[in-house]
Amino acid sequence: MAKLFVFAIGGTGSRVLKALTFLLASGVKMNNTDEIIPIVLDPHATNDDLLRTKDLLREYGNIRAGLQTKPTSGFFSTEIKTLNRAIGGNATIADTYVFELQGVQQEKFRDYINYEGLDAPSKAFASLLFSEENLETKMDIGFVGNPNIGSTVLNQFRYSDVFQAFAENFGANDRIFIVSSIFGGTGAAGFPILLKNIRGAQAIGQIPNPAFLTNAKIGAVTVMPYFSLTTSDNKLIDPASFIAKTKAALNYYQKGVNPAVNALYYIGDDQTKAYTYDPGAGGQKNEAHFVEMASALAIVDFMNMDDSSLAVANGRPTSPVYKEFGIEQDGLSIQLGNLAGATKQLISLPLSKMALFSTYLSQRLRQAAGTVQWSKANPQISTSFLNSSFFNSVKNFDTGFRQWLSEMRENKRSFEPFLLDATNLGHTVRGFEPKKKGIFGGESDVKLDIVDDLDQTLNKTAEGKAYGSEADKFVQLFSEGTEQFVRERLPKVMDY
Repeated sequence: MAKLFVFAIGGTGSRVLKALTFLLASGVKMNNTDEIIPIVLDPHATNDDLLRTKDLLREYGNIRAGLQTKPTSGFFSTEIKTLNRAIGGNATIADTYVFELQGVQQEKFRDYINYEGLDAPSKAFASLLFSEENLETKMDIGFVGNPNIGSTVLNQFRYSDVFQAFAENFGANDRIFIVSSIFGGTGAAGFPILLKNIRGAQAIGQIPNPAFLTNAKIGAVTVMPYFSLTTSDNKLIDPASFIAKTKAALNYYQKGVNPAVNALYYIGDDQTKAYTYDPGAGGQKNEAHFVEMASALAIVDFMNMDDSSLAVANGRPTSPVYKEFGIEQDGLSIQLGNLAGATKQLISLPLSKMALFSTYLSQRLRQAAGTVQWSKANPQISTSFLNSSFFNSVKNFDTGFRQWLSEMRENKRSFEPFLLDATNLGHTVRGFEPKKKGIFGGESDVKLDIVDDLDQTLNKTAEGKAYGSEADKFVQLFSEGTEQFVRERLPKVMDY
């Protein structure tokens, strides 16, 4: 089956990739591919947004590697690989998801372009293109809202071993998706440059079958402003310029970018929260946002499109499409019931399952292991399993999942579909609490507690089954059991 290469550019790219990883872990189905290969492009290699995504992808890979039988549906059913592993190992590229740009670490832009070594006419021309502030920018914190710098530096990617390995292993049926923001520096510069180099692969040279890239099926999401920044003195990034930059970039995209993309997704939000200003040196750890999850769903939507609707001739899509994301009911707080039907159909069941799984992990699992019927045989889920490196990866991944939901709940606009600390599982999915008729005809809460209800469902699900390993049983049983629980006890979640 075809591969999907996801290019995640800049901080927004990493955060959208993180959201996609949680969606895939929960079982959101990605059609027309069985292998996703993320390639992260960000000069700010030490920013916390990027590091959190790298850690999450590592734990996802550890969980998949620990399974004897790789699931084809449900939890962790989609393969996510580094480019190195996807091509069977290659000594010329590192086994990582992140491409390291050369010449940006601890280097000013003036040194990168050898400004002092230019002759007088060239130096004068460079001074027209780049301000003194541009020239003094240290690029190890990214391009801080300056796409003119970013486009110059990121153009080196086409000459890299990573681009060469990607191009050599790109097949005729493979697809590409590009994630970037439009109002900063790295993403706004990286998207057009990357797209130009892919469509123009025949001009690069030393690439086998360059026509595969020239006529590739390409999707992209361009993220417009969805947060602001607190004001401060001597700042490199001015939030007041976000809208102006967006308008200018959209005008450029309309002429040079839009016609080259099969499916281009636009998203943004006018309800914005001001993040603490940080040009990068202090960490760049932004709170997760609903817009990033919606952007990740653009990738899912693109992969659900048929090959026939993504035809390309001579580097130009024959029928390009442009899409926006919307919700059914507006509000500053979003729950599953506020989403449009197509979105609910994609995420309601998988994320509800993962939320139930997370609650069980934190409140019940250690008491249940080795004692409750589902855990006793074929094989046993024992306390030793709960001390294994595999389960440690599950715990770390779950910690990230809970933090992701918590940050989206606290952001603006907030996304708060679950109560992960609910002692009553029937209240885990907000807005979908089950009801039953009381003895006098009124409605009363159904008592759905962890021990009596989910354990019973897990017991029934495990009955008569044997699994290849403890890890296989753990992932498969909880994926199947939580789905059965939702369908039987929280059926309204399935109402699309």
